[in-house]
Amino acid sequence: MNETTEHRRLARLVLSALVFVLGYQSMRFLFASLTWYLRDTLGIGVINLIPISLAPFILGALVPIVSRFVGVKPALWSSAVVLMAARLVIQVSGAPSVDYWAASIATLAFVGSLPLLMCLGREAWAGGLILGLVLDSAIKGLGLSLDLAYQPGWRSVVAVGAISGAVAWALPRVGRVDRRGPGFRGGLQMLGVAPYLFLQLLIFQPQGWSSAVTGIPGEFTQFFIAILNVGALVLASRFRGGRLAFLTSLAIVAAAAIAAEAAGAGFGVLLALAIPLSGIVLAGMIPEPETEALGASGVLLVLASVVFLVFGLAYYLPLDLSLGFDQSSVRLASAAFLVVFGLIGLRRMPLQPILGGSDWMFGAAAAVLPAAALVIAIGADTAPAPDPDAPIRFMSYNVHSAFNVEGNLDVEGIARVIEDSRADVVGLQEVPRGRLLSGTTDLLTLLEQRLGFEHIAFFGTTDPVWGNAILSRYPIVEIGTDYLPLVGTPMRRGFLGATIDIGGEEVLVISTHLQHVNDSDVHDEDPEGDLYPVHREQIATILANWGGVSPAVLMGDFNARPEWAQIGLILESGWVDSWAEAGTGDGFTSNAADPRFRIDYVFHTQDLAAVDAGVIQSTASDHFPVVVDLTFE
Repeated sequence: MNETTEHRRLARLVLSALVFVLGYQSMRFLFASLTWYLRDTLGIGVINLIPISLAPFILGALVPIVSRFVGVKPALWSSAVVLMAARLVIQVSGAPSVDYWAASIATLAFVGSLPLLMCLGREAWAGGLILGLVLDSAIKGLGLSLDLAYQPGWRSVVAVGAISGAVAWALPRVGRVDRRGPGFRGGLQMLGVAPYLFLQLLIFQPQGWSSAVTGIPGEFTQFFIAILNVGALVLASRFRGGRLAFLTSLAIVAAAAIAAEAAGAGFGVLLALAIPLSGIVLAGMIPEPETEALGASGVLLVLASVVFLVFGLAYYLPLDLSLGFDQSSVRLASAAFLVVFGLIGLRRMPLQPILGGSDWMFGAAAAVLPAAALVIAIGADTAPAPDPDAPIRFMSYNVHSAFNVEGNLDVEGIARVIEDSRADVVGLQEVPRGRLLSGTTDLLTLLEQRLGFEHIAFFGTTDPVWGNAILSRYPIVEIGTDYLPLVGTPMRRGFLGATIDIGGEEVLVISTHLQHVNDSDVHDEDPEGDLYPVHREQIATILANWGGVSPAVLMGDFNARPEWAQIGLILESGWVDSWAEAGTGDGFTSNAADPRFRIDYVFHTQDLAAVDAGVIQSTASDHFPVVVDLTFE
């Protein structure tokens, strides 16, 4: 290979990889905008969000159609420029409405560019997808999971500008681009890209999922993922169509997806194998371009993008709607889909590697980013020790996945509220640790590092990466968890109990979150009547697990008002409402944009006494936090 050919090959690989990086970031941002801006802030119904979310993915088909008239290279230039411009708008805009439209346009341009990138060759397309995952994961690792799109300040704008500048550098150096791609029969297995990418972005790449399941701290997990991603590049650069290696890799990747909620070392071992072996899986599924037409690859790759979105919607819709299946069923379906389309391409598997022998070094260099974050995290300061002579300050805070009332992710806003409260023990609800809906942000690790809490506990309820947490300045000596009864509701909830050593006295602290709506038609007319049957069972489970242990603190978002019967069940069992004992004012906590109800509580047993209670008014979440000072009687 002469020098000119090698430069062209590298330019194509760089272009493809960085377009994938910008595309991944834009799609994650779009998922969050749909959820936290359109649904929560504007109040658009879940059913109406389905066609809205599908639109940019389906309209992406227009780009390869336009290329038929203007040529592949001009169309590729145009889609890349639109993607870069829209991604930059996301970075500099603070308006959720502008961000949503920019993310939609960026996603449309990205989806439309996929068939055009295939015209650059299998090596550029498949190699770019893997290298893009490596670079994207490393960039997120530098922010301890905080997506670049959510990082404020000029440095993040410079970073997006640098990525866009590299794309602009590569575009004129890719050489001649002909209309070519796989045919329908030879390219059908490319539909397997949908579950492949879904599983990567949902489970394999986010640090929070691995950390929550294995128990390894998030900052360490992200560094390990970066190293494993380099392994995927190495294996992809050496795979030459061996069917046994492909089938083994496919089976392990599918097994890791199926076992993704299995706590402990088992999943850790599967993940350590699945991430590098996924390089072989993708190398075996992507065929060489074989025709002088874009029709087949245009249809297949746009369809794969739509299927990716369908998996994403199917995974999260059961949290709002009773559809007859749950989230684990979607993971199983995606693993099965991946296996089926992997097997479809088995007979026509390409024999050439998708990467050059030294291309893995791009990924190795990127691993410096999470390594730097790891070093910084290890050296982070810890929070000051609590004053042993002062009352113990407890906080209960529904953080709304760190999305504020406007629909923007505001991790720093949440952190400042907790920091300014000077709370010693914090019970959190709606904590994300890697949800695609929340930009795969590991909020627990970010808060731990930002605030310096040395003792933390977490329990994922709907899946391993969304649930309740406890942050403590005092040692946590024991942790207990359990799920709450569904009672016909779609969202699985639970409670987290932590036994905390406070000056030699062991105090049980429980953080929980009860169901918010059962039947929406009934709820509008009679919210108490709608929720009482569900809350009665959920409260009974909490009280049974509590078992009368004392001293104890029970706090959380109970989605019930003080005068409702379900709160009476708690008080009748011996708990004391701290606000009724020491609070002043109405104590309203919801909704932060228009507070009218008190639904967040800190209860305590009778051997504790509340000497002060207050509500912190902040729009960093859709709830105000409750802060209570307790002393031993």
